[in-house]
Amino acid sequence: MEKVFTIKLAGPAGLGIKSGGQLLSQILIAHGFSVHDYNEYPSLVRGGHNTYQVTFTTGELFAPHHTVDLFFSITPGHWQQHLKEFTPNTLIAADEKVAAAPTTGHLESVPLKDMSIEVGTVIVTNTICVGLAAFLFHLDPEICHAQITQQFGKNAEMNIKAFDAGWVYAQKHLSAYLQSVNPPKGVANRKLVDGNEAYGWGFIQGGGNFYSAYPMTPATGALHFLAAKQQEYKLHVVHAEDEIGVASIASGAAFAGARAAVGTSGGGFALMNETISYCGVTEIGMVFYLVSRPGPATGLPTYTSQGDLLYAINSGHGEFPKIVLAPSSQLESFEFSALSLDLAAAYQLPVLVVSDKFLAESAVSLEDLSQKKVTPLSVEVVKEGDGHFKRYALTPTGVSPVALPGTKGAEFIANSYEHDEYGYSAEDSETTVAQLEKRHRKLDSAKPNLPKAVLHGSPKATKLIVCWGSVAGPVLEALRLLPAGHPYAALVVRTVWPIDPEIEALTKNYPEIITVENNQTAQLTTVLRSQINFHPTRVITKFDGRPFYPEELIKEFT
Repeated sequence: MEKVFTIKLAGPAGLGIKSGGQLLSQILIAHGFSVHDYNEYPSLVRGGHNTYQVTFTTGELFAPHHTVDLFFSITPGHWQQHLKEFTPNTLIAADEKVAAAPTTGHLESVPLKDMSIEVGTVIVTNTICVGLAAFLFHLDPEICHAQITQQFGKNAEMNIKAFDAGWVYAQKHLSAYLQSVNPPKGVANRKLVDGNEAYGWGFIQGGGNFYSAYPMTPATGALHFLAAKQQEYKLHVVHAEDEIGVASIASGAAFAGARAAVGTSGGGFALMNETISYCGVTEIGMVFYLVSRPGPATGLPTYTSQGDLLYAINSGHGEFPKIVLAPSSQLESFEFSALSLDLAAAYQLPVLVVSDKFLAESAVSLEDLSQKKVTPLSVEVVKEGDGHFKRYALTPTGVSPVALPGTKGAEFIANSYEHDEYGYSAEDSETTVAQLEKRHRKLDSAKPNLPKAVLHGSPKATKLIVCWGSVAGPVLEALRLLPAGHPYAALVVRTVWPIDPEIEALTKNYPEIITVENNQTAQLTTVLRSQINFHPTRVITKFDGRPFYPEELIKEFT
């Protein structure tokens, strides 16, 4: 099995922890490594404790690792918060002298600030660290220089100078810590892509043309990405005054024929719930991109959680059908973004794509998604009516004919009241039951086209791990690292509403079932228990705002 390495940078906000980490990731991808990064930051513009880690290998990789091979403490006082991540072989490069060295790892005092001042500014300290790492991991300086030029543009010369300073220092003083790694020769057309960017590319390639959002961490990345693509891809991207306005505007756009979506996190999603119900009764197909973070209220605004699953499934008042998808990787964020637009249009209902901070803001090495083509579903629209258009006709599938506003002879009423087939408000019991049942039939019609749960592992496995969303990566990485012949398989649930009844058949033959969730109350477990015969023997949860790491899951499994 290929060796896996992790490099981590830590320091205060304002010194380029993220940009340094992204540069390192891009350099590693340019060499041909598989990369998975992860960053943590407090809700501060300056100061605090920020980290960016890059896990990489020459083979397959599903998640970042917990143990660190090379740690940079850009300013004093940061490495001390990561003692549990160090091994006896960890090199800790810190710009400080301390009386007591760590009990694990090798602490080396590196004059990062002085070196950066010699280059010309302290803001290049992060690039000096990249130079140190590049020497220790035998990277090609020409490839590194090319990536620096690409990332920093007009500031490239200064950053190349900083990189070279780090390289020379490591060559003179840290050669004892050279790593045993042979960089591959490179893989063409691979990019560093986070979950928000992947969602954005899926929206574009899936034919999305209207996106609105009010900035809210950790969903803001999708808004910024799509806003920057407006002219090139003929998009309408609206930053409205609040989440109520955002959802209302998008529902109007969808009603008028746009393939529309909104993006937000928990607190913003709370303000969108009236629109979800409105889309439910008026049968407007619209996508909600919900990127979860810990609550309640503001909670931990820059950390991660799977705590919004039940809320997403039960969002909006009253009973109406909705589809809730949960991508388990950055690639699935792309795929489900495009698919959600098709599902919303085809079945005329709200579709939620539930992600979280860990998935949305972590980046991996992926194929160039700008070149990954998707064929959007073509939905039949009534071109002309006879003056008696039944917009909400009672059909066997639950899906009624649709016409755009202003279509000759196909006028109809759309309001928030319960209604008859023409859209006229109705309160009698027969009409109410008929429309509720009609709308509910959409879920049965949609089920064959929803992402199935995926089973990973040996068919001889006797222990099944059930997970969803971003937890799938750490689970699959843990199984990859376990010794050959281990008894585990993993089932990744990708459509979290409606629940596929086939999941019962997939789980029933395992003597031991373990659910793993990044929330306190095991919310998917609750959903599965409510829909199928499902009785896990063990439940593992984590709810401190941090993702699971494969190493901690291995300890749980063995």
